[in-house]
Amino acid sequence: MAGEHTACRLAHVARTLFRPHAAREPGYSSSMAASSDPREAALRRRKAIALGLLGLAGAGLAVVSVLERSHPHWILGFLARVFEAALVGGLADWFAVVALFRHPLGMRWIPHTAIIPSKKNALGASLADFICDHFLGTRQVADKLRSMDIAGSVAGRLADAGFSQAMGRALASALPRILDALESEELHRFLQRIAEARLRQVDLSGAVAVVLRQLTADARHQALVDAGLAYAGDVLAAPGTHERIAEMATRELWKVLRYLKLEGVVADKVADKLVAGMTAMVDDMAADRDHEMRQRIGAEFERLILRLEDDPALRERVNRFRDQLIEDSDLSRYLRSLWRDLAAWIRDDAAREDSIIADRMAGVGAEVGARLAADDAMRAWINRGIVDLVLPEVERYREGIRGFIIDRVHQWSADELTRELELAVGPDLQFIRYNGTAVGALIGGVLYVLVHGIQRLA
Repeated sequence: MAGEHTACRLAHVARTLFRPHAAREPGYSSSMAASSDPREAALRRRKAIALGLLGLAGAGLAVVSVLERSHPHWILGFLARVFEAALVGGLADWFAVVALFRHPLGMRWIPHTAIIPSKKNALGASLADFICDHFLGTRQVADKLRSMDIAGSVAGRLADAGFSQAMGRALASALPRILDALESEELHRFLQRIAEARLRQVDLSGAVAVVLRQLTADARHQALVDAGLAYAGDVLAAPGTHERIAEMATRELWKVLRYLKLEGVVADKVADKLVAGMTAMVDDMAADRDHEMRQRIGAEFERLILRLEDDPALRERVNRFRDQLIEDSDLSRYLRSLWRDLAAWIRDDAAREDSIIADRMAGVGAEVGARLAADDAMRAWINRGIVDLVLPEVERYREGIRGFIIDRVHQWSADELTRELELAVGPDLQFIRYNGTAVGALIGGVLYVLVHGIQRLA
């Protein structure tokens, strides 16, 4: 328990010392912080106990020494040696503990005292080496990662319905805050300027040519033609198509045949012929990949691609069209209105108890968790991927972390570091003084008994 307590105190020291100085309140000083720190009271109390034991040993030695002169007795001699050894042991351990943090009684001439302030930078380098070599070593990190089934843990949590619901609600609740952060006119203008600059650099004509080239490679466009023909066949077979063609023919024939009152009959026949002819042509094209019209479509594709690649005039027109789209204020306002509508819907949905977004996120999380939990190979793949991802980053940043720790320790004030360490471990170190006094008394008594026993035997 004492070791865990000391570790917690050292962690508090690290948090205090790594805290940026700018984050402290105005007028901050180490003495002010210590005066309000409960650790200060604990340290004073432990020091008082250690000092009390020394005082008890000294007072006991004085009293027993006086009594021994007037009333010589072996018990008084025994007690005198016990108190004397306790006083020596307590003073020696007092010196050892104090020498860690400062020069005892201000005596700078004594070597190897004030060890922590004088060795501050060396301690920083040792701390950095210890952390980087024993906690961030490649083997240690790899062994730890391999022993952790991270994918399995994630799958187990996601598969839990309560966790998935809570996660979905938390993510949905975070979306309005993200939207609020994005709802900045300055940010929108900044992003718009970047987007416009990048879009103006795009060779739209060349990009379209590349897409079409990939589309027509190995006759891939034939599948698109098949889909178009199937759609055209469905349109021609629809009853409404015949009616619309007949209406169009009626309007045109009315000018010629209105006096004969035959425009309706003729238009119906024309519509029949047109629909039948187009249907037959579509069917023929769909059945024959080598149909003349299909070949012409492929040739037109190729001609368009060559023009997009080589015709400066067409390239200029396409890129001018690109610039017109970018400069179109109506398009920009339309996109902004779409964004506002989407953001408003997300905010409204996130505020509802039966949020669609939260339910969808919860459902996706639960499904991913269940599938991942049932797929051993995928979990193993993810775990290997985490190891492969983390280890190079550890190698990459280890020396940077080492340098950061060393530089940060260099920036610490020696007094501040010493004070924080003393408040953290000083109360526990006072037990060394307690033990030194007690062990000294025990040794003094044992030595007295041994010496007198040897003298009696001699």
